[in-house]
Amino acid sequence: MLHILSHVLPEAFFDVLKTVPLLLLVYALLYYIENKLTNTPELLSRAAQFGPMVGALAGTIPQCGFSAAAAALFSAGYLAPATLVAVFLATSDEAVPVMLAGGASAGQVVQMLLFKFGIAVIGGYLLRCTVFRRHQPATEEKLEIEMGACDCSAGSPVGSVISHTLRTAFFLFAVMFVLNLVVHLIGEEVLASLLLSNSIFQPLLCAILGLIPSCAMSVLFSELFLSGTISFGAMIAGLSTGAGFGYIILFQEKEARRRSLPVIAATLSVAVIGGTLVQLFFG
Repeated sequence: MLHILSHVLPEAFFDVLKTVPLLLLVYALLYYIENKLTNTPELLSRAAQFGPMVGALAGTIPQCGFSAAAAALFSAGYLAPATLVAVFLATSDEAVPVMLAGGASAGQVVQMLLFKFGIAVIGGYLLRCTVFRRHQPATEEKLEIEMGACDCSAGSPVGSVISHTLRTAFFLFAVMFVLNLVVHLIGEEVLASLLLSNSIFQPLLCAILGLIPSCAMSVLFSELFLSGTISFGAMIAGLSTGAGFGYIILFQEKEARRRSLPVIAATLSVAVIGGTLVQLFFG
């Protein structure tokens, strides 16, 4: 047990540490928007048509913190749900370096990113025109209420931003520690045996597993694909729901939980459909 803890504690600590700079920037941005910008609704209205495309581009950046940043903006009312889904679907966390280090070709990595980007953009715009048609970023009146969840204006600017960042980081660390401990205790081989190799249902199972809020899941899916345990489409499905810290951020604030469930459900649905189609036509 001590041996497992010696691996899990540093792993959780450094995973969270990598997100701290980005969280600082996000909460600083939220403070600036709330206190300095007087035409926020107008700016959001102008940018709305590009939401899913921009979200997918941002999510394609191969690192673990962007989904958390997007979730924080959504919780504060500054990001439309379809855009957040696009960010989640495009996020690949640690998949790129793991695939390259594991022997995958540059072509496979580019193909993975392009498929995920395409699923994120198409899924994002379809959701915005259907399920989330009436759900746009918060208006000025809503912002006054929803920013209370962020509370970025309380106290001095620096103190407020640092305080919120630290509280989020400690929350992330606690959750990450528990999740990584569970994964280590169960073992990757047991998880692999549950994924029904060569089954049409494999993308569904991987997408559900991807909802586990841990950057370790992107590593797991990449390794399982490289070892031939899961298909390319199943890896796409798992990585598409693997938004890492994003889900934790969504449920950190009580006020945002109700709005978060449709986002998570939509992310899962699009990931399953996209991953299954990729498996059927590309393996």
